[in-house]
Amino acid sequence: MNEPQPEPKRIYATIIIGLLWLLFLGIWLFFYASSYSIIQNIAVFIISLVVVGALIVPIWLPWSFKQNKPLK
Repeated sequence: MNEPQPEPKRIYATIIIGLLWLLFLGIWLFFYASSYSIIQNIAVFIISLVVVGALIVPIWLPWSFKQNKPLK
């Protein structure tokens, strides 16, 4: 097959970002969520997803551009 493999640092960075995101959500839910309405808590969740995406996309975008597979 000889498929190109991503560098381990990209994989580790993605795992670390994911774990930090889960840690943030846990801390938010236990200590801060009760002070805000459900709509505000949903907004915090969505904003945190956007931040995580903004961190992960630049990590993987250069690797994906190096792939020469055509879209089906």
